Amino acid sequence: MTTNSDSLLDTAIPTQVLIPPAPSPYGRFASIKQWYSRSEQTSETAEARLLSRLQFFSIGGKTVATSKESKTIARVGLVDLDGDGKRMINTLVIDQNGNDFAIENGNVSQSKNLSLTTNELGYSPISQTQLSVQSNTTTINDKPSTKNLVICHGYGAGLGFFYRNYHDLSQVPGWRIYSIDWLGMGRSSRPKFTIKSHTFDESVEETEKFFVDSLEKWRQLHNIEKMTLLGHSLGGYLSAVYALKYPDRVERLILVSPGGIPEITDGPEAIKNRIGPTMFNVISNLWNADITPQLIMRWAGPFGPSLVNRYTTRRFAYLDEQDQFDLHDYLYNISSTPGSGEFALSRIFAPGAFARKPLINRLPNLKMPTTFLYGQQDWMDYRAAVEASKKMKVPTKVIRIQDAGHHLYLDNPIDFNKAIVTEMLETSNV
Repeated sequence: MTTNSDSLLDTAIPTQVLIPPAPSPYGRFASIKQWYSRSEQTSETAEARLLSRLQFFSIGGKTVATSKESKTIARVGLVDLDGDGKRMINTLVIDQNGNDFAIENGNVSQSKNLSLTTNELGYSPISQTQLSVQSNTTTINDKPSTKNLVICHGYGAGLGFFYRNYHDLSQVPGWRIYSIDWLGMGRSSRPKFTIKSHTFDESVEETEKFFVDSLEKWRQLHNIEKMTLLGHSLGGYLSAVYALKYPDRVERLILVSPGGIPEITDGPEAIKNRIGPTMFNVISNLWNADITPQLIMRWAGPFGPSLVNRYTTRRFAYLDEQDQFDLHDYLYNISSTPGSGEFALSRIFAPGAFARKPLINRLPNLKMPTTFLYGQQDWMDYRAAVEASKKMKVPTKVIRIQDAGHHLYLDNPIDFNKAIVTEMLETSNV
C-alpha cells in the first residue's frame, strides 16, 4: 500500500517530551553521581538535550504542529539494518516536507514529532525509539529532484556534535538532511569488535568493511539513490573509502579535516624525537593493545565523568556554560557504553594517527567532485589535501575555516555552515 508523506503526518500523534537540564559537573560528588546513574535512558536524554535546540523539535515549548503547519520536521531513532535488532544505526533525519520514517510501537506504526523542552522539576521518560523505513512512501520517489546530505561524525563523537549546524543546513530548498552514528559508536548498536587479522593490510580491509558495508546497508534501506556525503576526521576517512567502493551512490564528497591522507614516511620518527623514545614506545604499546581514551575513561569508574569534563571545558571553553554542560553529558554517556567501533583506531591508523593504508594513494580514483575543509588552527595538516588534490582527476577544493580547529563545525559554525551550503547549492545546480 502506498502512503504519501502528507497523509503519514496527518495521522501523527504529537508527543511532548520533557528533558531535565544536564547535571553540573562541578557539584559535590557530581562525577560519582553521573557515573552511578548512567544508562541507555541518560544517553538518549543527553542526545535529545542537544537536539532540542532545533526549532523544529520545540517551538516556544509547545508540541510541534503536524504536517501542513510545519515546514521542517526532524526525527531521531534507531534503524535496524538486518531486522534482528543486532545492528542498529542511530539516525537523525530532517525533512522539509515530511519524512520517510515511521516509528514502530509494538505492532503499530506511528509517526511521532518530538517536542523537546527543558523541565527543571522533572521529566517524562524518553522511550527507546525505533525507526523503520516505509516502503514506497518516501518523497524521494515522489520528487526525484530531492537531494540528500548524509553527515558522518568522527572518532569518539556522535551525531549530537553537529547541533550547531543542522538548522542552517536544513533550510536549503530541496534537501533532506541525514546524520548517523557509525555502527559501534555514538548511540548505535555496539557489536563485539573482533577483527584480528594476521597482517595490517587484512586488518585495515576488514575494519573498513565493518563500517562501509553497514553504511551501504543503511543507504539501501532508505532508498537513497545518490547523496552528498560529509565525513569528519575518521568519518572523513571512512566516507572516502565508501565513495571509492560505491562511486555511483555519491554525487559529491565533503571531507572535513579527514584523517589518514598523508604517507607515514617519517611521521612516527618526528613524534619520537619530540616526546622521546621511551614515551613513544609506551604510547605505541598502548595504542596497539587497543587502550583507547574511552576505555581509560571507563576504567576510571566514578572518576570518568571528571576526565571528560576536563577535556570538554578545555577544548570547548568558548561555549556558554549550558552548552558545555550538555556536550559534556552527551560525550560521557556515549563514551561510557561498551567499546566497539572505537577499537578500529589501531587497525586503521598507526601510532600518531598515520593511516596504515594512506588515502593519498587512493583518492586519485574518486569519481565525484571532492571538497576538503580544515580549520585554520587544525592539527590535521591541510597540505596533505593540497598534495592529494594535485593527483585527483575530479574537481577539488581545499578550504580553510578561520577561527577554528579540528572541530571546525563547532568552533566556527557560521563560516562552516556557509561553506557547506555553498557545496549543496552547487550540487543542486548540476
